Amino acid sequence: MNREAESVTKYFRSAVAAQANTGLDFKNDTFFIIEPSQLLEGRIHSEVCEKVFVEANKDSNDEGYKPKKTSINVIACIKTVKTIYEASAKKQDDIDELTGLFFVPAKLNDNGYLSFDSDNKKLPWFPREYLQPMIEPKLAIGSAIDVDSYISDHVDQVQLIKTWDDYLSFVIEFYEKITSSKFEDSSITNEEEHTQIELEKNMYLFIDSTVNATFNIMRLYNHILEDSQAKPLYDTFISTSEAISEPLISHSISNMQLHAGQMGGEYPLSPSQREAINHYNNMNNGEVLAVNGPPGTGKTTLLQSIVADTYVKRAISEDKPPLIVATSTNNQAVTNIIASFGNIKKMFDSSLEERWIEGVHSFATYFPSGMKVKEAAQGYQITNNKGEYFLSDIETETNIINSKAKIIDQCGKLFSKEFNTVGECRIALHQELLFLEEKKKNLLALCEESKQFHNPDFPINLQLDKLKEKIDGFEEQIHRYQDRVSGWEATYSKVPYLVRLFSKIIRKNLKRIQTEFRLFISTDELTFLNEYMTVEDIKEIYSLKIVELRSSSVSLQKDAQFIEDWIKRYDEQLKILREHGVTLHDHESDMYNISMDTINETIDKKIRYREFWLAVHYFECRWASGEDELKEKQKGTNYENVLVKFYNRLSLITPCLVMTFHTLPKQFWAYTGQKNIFLYNFIDLLIVDEAGQVSPEIAAGAFALAKKAVVVGDVYQIEPVWSVNKSLDNTLALTSGLIQSVDEYSNLEELGLTSFGSSVMRVASKSCKYEKYDEKGLFLSEHRRCYDEIIDYCNKLVYRGNLIPMRGRGANRKNRLQAWPQMGFHQIESEKSNKQGASRYNHTEAAEIAEWLHQHFDTIRSAYPEDAENNLIGIITPFKSQVGYIKAALKRKMPQLWKKISVGTVHAFQGGERNIIILSTVYGVNDGCYFIDANKSLMNVAVSRAKDHFFVFGDTRCLKNNQNSASGLLKSVMQGTVNAKEVKI
Repeated sequence: MNREAESVTKYFRSAVAAQANTGLDFKNDTFFIIEPSQLLEGRIHSEVCEKVFVEANKDSNDEGYKPKKTSINVIACIKTVKTIYEASAKKQDDIDELTGLFFVPAKLNDNGYLSFDSDNKKLPWFPREYLQPMIEPKLAIGSAIDVDSYISDHVDQVQLIKTWDDYLSFVIEFYEKITSSKFEDSSITNEEEHTQIELEKNMYLFIDSTVNATFNIMRLYNHILEDSQAKPLYDTFISTSEAISEPLISHSISNMQLHAGQMGGEYPLSPSQREAINHYNNMNNGEVLAVNGPPGTGKTTLLQSIVADTYVKRAISEDKPPLIVATSTNNQAVTNIIASFGNIKKMFDSSLEERWIEGVHSFATYFPSGMKVKEAAQGYQITNNKGEYFLSDIETETNIINSKAKIIDQCGKLFSKEFNTVGECRIALHQELLFLEEKKKNLLALCEESKQFHNPDFPINLQLDKLKEKIDGFEEQIHRYQDRVSGWEATYSKVPYLVRLFSKIIRKNLKRIQTEFRLFISTDELTFLNEYMTVEDIKEIYSLKIVELRSSSVSLQKDAQFIEDWIKRYDEQLKILREHGVTLHDHESDMYNISMDTINETIDKKIRYREFWLAVHYFECRWASGEDELKEKQKGTNYENVLVKFYNRLSLITPCLVMTFHTLPKQFWAYTGQKNIFLYNFIDLLIVDEAGQVSPEIAAGAFALAKKAVVVGDVYQIEPVWSVNKSLDNTLALTSGLIQSVDEYSNLEELGLTSFGSSVMRVASKSCKYEKYDEKGLFLSEHRRCYDEIIDYCNKLVYRGNLIPMRGRGANRKNRLQAWPQMGFHQIESEKSNKQGASRYNHTEAAEIAEWLHQHFDTIRSAYPEDAENNLIGIITPFKSQVGYIKAALKRKMPQLWKKISVGTVHAFQGGERNIIILSTVYGVNDGCYFIDANKSLMNVAVSRAKDHFFVFGDTRCLKNNQNSASGLLKSVMQGTVNAKEVKI
């Protein structure tokens, strides 16, 4: 490992280790009460210490890891809000009981002694939600800027910590500096409301679960630092140099022919999706392909296509199935992937579109964390690297026997012939796959050939008719010219011989001939003939014209013959395909109205889609035949050779394995017989979805386990939750040796190679060697979710007009809620919102929303009879308090229906969509609109959730007048919709 890679690895490892800056959960996590004197002395009482170690060892066998009994990581909550009761009611209703304000990470040995964690250098922290600035702080005890400044100014002091007293001095000074309170004081100032908050006397000790949560990632980074083998993809991803840009790959026939599989047959790929597929098919190992995918542009379809394409290619070559891992940062993101892979719409009534293995229902297998197994087992195919759950169920002898019978039966139905063995089915499926692949290439080659003569705006058969008409016209013209030549000769012959003979000598004779010619010449001939020409001159002119016509006719005849031959060959291809059950054109009128793009789109739906299912059943046959089947004694072990066989066998039946970044490293932790290793460069393709929400340090290590990566996301969606602040991140970069001075941190920021303020999408973009619209990475352009009027707002707000609206204008539609605009507002005037603790609400606004929905819900529901009611309406608001008020108002007005309406902050709607979105702004005219203008990504997500209508309910006077701001642009769009008048919705 070179020095740069080592520094980046150490930096990311430190950032993962430092992720403990959120409040701990007193309700769900086990904690132990300690007295302040124990912290000051640096020693926990023996009875408490014993309980802590007993609790820590409960899950010691999880993930094969046993913590050392001499030392564990703990977190001391040393400042906690005291719950005050007056008249049997909580005085501080908005603050939860046992709200921790200041946390101190440490190591605890089995003798009860506390020490500074010098390995991970985890520092004390205040939960970010209690530091200003925040949108809705429950309480504010200091400033995030002050925290950052303090840590930055005390880097040297941290490096010098040796003893518990050293650490305690740092802790106390840090606390007093940020809170402006003495450490021994029993209260703290709430800067939000300028009141005193009483503190608990006791302190609380937690086992540091944040270390365990990231244990697999930490272990991977530790191993990367020790392992010397090349890791090209990892090196590409963590490189501190931006990839040199190369020209975009052309949309050529060779690239069209490379595309071999499509998971869905309902729609073809869009031009930008196809561009991404072309670039994927030209990737080499060690490369990262970044694809920016705004909302509604088909990211899921692209990922499905990439998986299907890779799967089919391996089936064609009869190679091992590809090992494809799709991952993201949280369970919601990965389960969205799984849902899409299990919901493929059938396109024709055939046994081909059904799984032939009993117990398999999806193309994705989920590897949940241990805590999510029970929940995930309810709806997904789940397993782990021990082959438990779903996999163990289908690997029983009975299920394999039943699956073999099903394969033979279904294959017989597909080919209308009898098969006796799975091996025969496998051969037949592979031959059919090769046949379709050949026909695909032939069709594309034919279309490429047709470009020599074919106008894509004109059907080929009609173009042939036109050619024949032209040829006939040329022949008719030649006959007319020949008749005129004969006529001229006859006219000349009428003149007496002697007159003709002496015409060159006797002027009178010449004039007589000219008179005859003048009488015979036609109007059409006046442009190229005259009476002063000799008959030889006239014949020469006509002979040249006839030669020209014959040359043109011969050329057209060749073109016509070429087209006739082409049509014959094309018809032959269509006939052969029909004999194999593939009707390429649904309507006869479309048969010859083709172009390279239209035929490629048809191939997506009719051939590549069929190829995918053939590949599925081909690999099913190999699975049923026992390929890489594990012996009983091998099952559940992580020997290297066993894991290789395990993943190959699993990939035979589910082409995509899905897991979070936290779970992923564990699945590829193997034992060689002498030592534990990670299976580096083992995953054929790593797919990262929702990459704009993943912080780089969480994901980077996984790239060492793969050969190539496709990273899909949107930097204009909601950002990751960064677990380190900027100053701490700067410190980690400095102490790891990645930068030599604080000033160099800005270079990392430009590359996105930071644990604060960046995302995997940004790092992947700098690692990608292609760029579109002056930004690194490809771009999915065609937006199909929202009506044009809605997505236009997002296009102007963040996408610089690069989105191509495809759905059309809602104003042009002829049904649904035709009288309602796509972007509208309902004015609810209010001077200011109300505060509930640190949050805000607007009771009047909540009530009016409920009243409006009460009046219109039946109308809305009747307009969408085919949709699930829970997907009809979403209400988005900046504040959690307003969420509660809106739900309460809906419950009062619509007691039977209120649960059918989704209400939440914008984060709750990330990745979702509704037919109608209502934005409750909450703010009054005197409040401003901090939330709306705080981050353009928030409004981008909010607006792009709406398929048909986006309505603002609130006082629009709070919105700015500057169109460069999110609220100002929103105001402009709303008012522009109805010429600055309120929409009566």
